[in-house]
Amino acid sequence: MELHRTFRALADPTRLRLLNLLLNEPECVCDLAAILGLPQPLISRHLAYLRSAGLVRDRRSGTRVNYSVALDGENAQALAIFLRHAFQGEPFEEDLQTCRRQTAGRLVVSGEAS
Repeated sequence: MELHRTFRALADPTRLRLLNLLLNEPECVCDLAAILGLPQPLISRHLAYLRSAGLVRDRRSGTRVNYSVALDGENAQALAIFLRHAFQGEPFEEDLQTCRRQTAGRLVVSGEAS
């Protein structure tokens, strides 16, 4: 982990909000855009920045690309602990509540289709 790249990546509010969501569970761009209420191209650009800084990884699942936090190693784990603590409060808690509502909605829809 290159420290200067990490801190540069953390210096943007949208990227912080993305990391907050991804620390809880992997998400695709379309879900992240819906949760944050931002356009998909903007989310994709920020995720690419976070990926180049080594903070997130992507994994293709069919037609979707899911992103998750890539905080491996001792320093990265310390950063994850710090971020979880720092993400308490607004707008981070509100984003997580929106994510939970959307996840619950997907589960209900999936359950009804069965």
